[in-house]
Amino acid sequence: MTDHEIVALGAAESHFQDALRRNDIDELDGLLHDHVRFLGPDGLTIDKAADMAAHRSGSLVFTEVHELQRDVQVFDSVGITRVTLHLAGKVGGEPLDAQLAYTRTWHKQGAAWTIVAAHGSVVPQRD
Repeated sequence: MTDHEIVALGAAESHFQDALRRNDIDELDGLLHDHVRFLGPDGLTIDKAADMAAHRSGSLVFTEVHELQRDVQVFDSVGITRVTLHLAGKVGGEPLDAQLAYTRTWHKQGAAWTIVAAHGSVVPQRD
């Protein structure tokens, strides 16, 4: 793992978060592998088609994507980003304002990184 690879994957993660914030369907489509699977905080697994449909329909919209913490690892053509985000917006028409921890598994093909798997968990609020 080289510093250049870590920087490149970190930039891909930042690009992904920015695309979420802007609800940029084309950018999200390009950053998600066609066979990606997401395990959400609700325990349900969805595929790319379901995720993209939620973004397109407006049932999943983020008005705030604020990174609180990040860790990046690269192993040859596989990368892992672990981020804690403060997210605000709407999910299925319901308001969202929470901290979530995500682990994303990325695959590098040529110079491009794409997300092949992701898992999100709600971070419990501490008193």
